Amino acid sequence: MSKIPFHLITGFLGSGKTTFLKTVLEQFADKKRIAVIQNEFAETGIDGKELQAGGWRFDLMEVNKGSVFCVCMFSDFRGQLKIFVEAYKPDIVLLEATGLADPIAIGELLMEEALQQLLYLSKIWTVIDAQHYDKVKMLPAVKNQMVIAENIIVNKIDLISDEKKAILEDELKNTNPLANFVFTTYCRLKMDDLLSEKSLVINGQPVGPIKGIRTQVYRTPYAIKRKNLDYLVSSLNEEVYRLKGYFILDNNEAVMIQSVFGQTTLTPVDKTMLTTEIISIGKINIDFEFLLRKLVILK
Repeated sequence: MSKIPFHLITGFLGSGKTTFLKTVLEQFADKKRIAVIQNEFAETGIDGKELQAGGWRFDLMEVNKGSVFCVCMFSDFRGQLKIFVEAYKPDIVLLEATGLADPIAIGELLMEEALQQLLYLSKIWTVIDAQHYDKVKMLPAVKNQMVIAENIIVNKIDLISDEKKAILEDELKNTNPLANFVFTTYCRLKMDDLLSEKSLVINGQPVGPIKGIRTQVYRTPYAIKRKNLDYLVSSLNEEVYRLKGYFILDNNEAVMIQSVFGQTTLTPVDKTMLTTEIISIGKINIDFEFLLRKLVILK
């Protein structure tokens, strides 16, 4: 078996990595056998459900409870990756790293001898949230995501002015002048060269988990009152970097919640096989015991 191209997708929380994966699947899922690895900092995954709802043909591996680039998960993930690739024999592998990941150790990850026989690092994509980049650009993980990128997707440009776009473009190109830049809305771009035979070499060392970030998961089998969900949305602020998941409502409907720095959207979804499950990532703890009482018990 010839070596398989491995693509790394990075970007801070809510930048649009899963949306970018949707674009890839839309354009290539009917042409190539695609394997997707989704890495979630929390103990459960939400984005995999979102991808599977699209109906595309692909193989999915979910790795939760931390970054695959953390030394605490490095060894186990290598073994899981080898088994996954050998079992499905994909044409291409795409790893969506958690938004909190510092991916500077990607070269170290693929240097393991067994993986070297299976994979080569083809491209590194970093997705930037144009609207919120100024709030996170000083984080070490975000800096490293920018520095190692070969392709930088500047997403959500419809949410900023032309003047801010020009300033942002200059700043990003100064940070990584060798990268290819694409400015998009909803990560809409055409990728004719996604499967081109190009190899990158990045060296680095594993890093530990990011400090000061708290991740929590909330699940309940009970339906949520819509007015209580609205209360939750109104209480979110910029200390909650990311909140995402699904709510089953008491009017026999279901919604997907996506919140970035307190800016929140609710999208109706098919409730089949769904339960209420949300992930919160940020500087502060959301008191989920309080939410359980507020969202479910209180009338």
